Amino acid sequence: MMKQLLLIGLLLGLLSCSDKKISKENKTKTMLAVLAHPDDEAAIGQILSRYAREGNKVYLVIAADGRYGIEEHAGIPPGDSLATIRQGESKCACEILGIQPPIFLNAHDAFGLLNGMGEYFTQIKMVKEKLAEIIVELKPDVIITFGPDGDTGHPDHKQISDLVTEVMLMNDGWAEKYPLFYLAWPKEKIVDIQQGFHNSLNYVHERYRNVQIKYDKEDQSKTFKSLECYKSQMTKDDIDKWIQAEKKDTTYTNYFRQLITDTEVRTEF
Repeated sequence: MMKQLLLIGLLLGLLSCSDKKISKENKTKTMLAVLAHPDDEAAIGQILSRYAREGNKVYLVIAADGRYGIEEHAGIPPGDSLATIRQGESKCACEILGIQPPIFLNAHDAFGLLNGMGEYFTQIKMVKEKLAEIIVELKPDVIITFGPDGDTGHPDHKQISDLVTEVMLMNDGWAEKYPLFYLAWPKEKIVDIQQGFHNSLNYVHERYRNVQIKYDKEDQSKTFKSLECYKSQMTKDDIDKWIQAEKKDTTYTNYFRQLITDTEVRTEF
């Protein structure tokens, strides 16, 4: 009788451990991407699509409203109208990618710097405060932003990278509680960027691209489809060139690197 009770107890224990393991493995994640402009989500559209498709909550924060991103083909003047149109384009893209509607912080391009240092500091403060509030509310398991290279080197991309990192480091334990990952392009990644500025992305050496996230053709197709939303920014030719360049990359991989903090106290460098 005693042996039977022990056997039953052992089986129940194993089942309990198995249930906990399954529960942990099936736990959905909350992902938060923090980027500069409407249309920046296209850089990581495949990853956003994949995690949403797998049942995770995927949120996108857009810091600046894109009001100065004028393109000759669109014929839209800079200002409130363009900002409103670009927000609509971002909502369109998020719907196609299957993620939550974008959260707009409504800073201006260049974070107010074009209107003077006073406005710049006001908008920077606002962005940091709103970001902190969103992080506390959503409690993300993963945060993604641009790296210090700024993707294409755009100053607003670099600025949002700095601001997200600053928010992480100014709050005790946040870097560990809300892991932050920077997008990191390989050197060989070539794209055709509209406006003819250049045809390559800033890159990170492979030694430091130690987070490799796979996606599939469905995620790629959704990203290609989302590009059609950005009519104020891209012509059909721009979109076709982007797609052609992406199709040359058969690895179906996006690369990242994590912000790792060392809290050991030293008294020498």
